[in-house]
Amino acid sequence: MSDLSKPLYSLTVGEYIGLSKEAFAQEAKKLLTNTDGTFGLSKANNDIVFVEEVQELTGYKKSTIYSKVCRFEMPVISKRRPLTFSKKDIMNWLKDGKPSVMDLEAKNYLNRT
Repeated sequence: MSDLSKPLYSLTVGEYIGLSKEAFAQEAKKLLTNTDGTFGLSKANNDIVFVEEVQELTGYKKSTIYSKVCRFEMPVISKRRPLTFSKKDIMNWLKDGKPSVMDLEAKNYLNRT
């Protein structure tokens, strides 16, 4: 569209569709382009991880991860399917020597008082 000052009510259907497609394409490109200019969604900035990534981080089998989550031995964000974890919480959990979630909550409670 060459004339952007044209009022919306005076556009033809074809002109409106063309403007809508152009605006959508620009917004989609903004969303899919990282700050460093590369195309695609960045996984490096994403803290949310799923079972497969937790398997790689911990070396546990999928069944072990599910059982540890059920017994409150591993930090988890959502117990619904798919299980979601915070990568930062998993790394801290590994660094602290794999304490149970109950132990972590007790430690946090004692540190607050």
